[in-house]
Amino acid sequence: MTRVKIYVSRDEKTGQLHLRDSEGHAGDGSITTVVHPGDKVEWMLGKGLDEITGISPVSGSQNIFDGKVHKNGHGSWKGTVSELAQGSEEYTIQYVAENKTESDNPKLKVKPPKK
Repeated sequence: MTRVKIYVSRDEKTGQLHLRDSEGHAGDGSITTVVHPGDKVEWMLGKGLDEITGISPVSGSQNIFDGKVHKNGHGSWKGTVSELAQGSEEYTIQYVAENKTESDNPKLKVKPPKK
């Protein structure tokens, strides 16, 4: 089991969501973070955002999490990848920036368990 962190911020110049993960991926809201069954995923609130208001699978996408992703203290959100998860999931990050609610749809890709 690994802890994967995804830092969620907003680019000051473009106003777009910017993501950076603990695996070294970075870019706009379309990055793909690789996870393994049993991994703990945490989305951390960054610059330019007032708050993250929700994280959920895109309609029609599988839910790779064991239960719901939930809000944790200090504006972060957490979820645990199911031991049975496989494939990939497109999910929605809902957030508030400059008093406007917006969303973006990055991806999580599940790799086989680490040996």
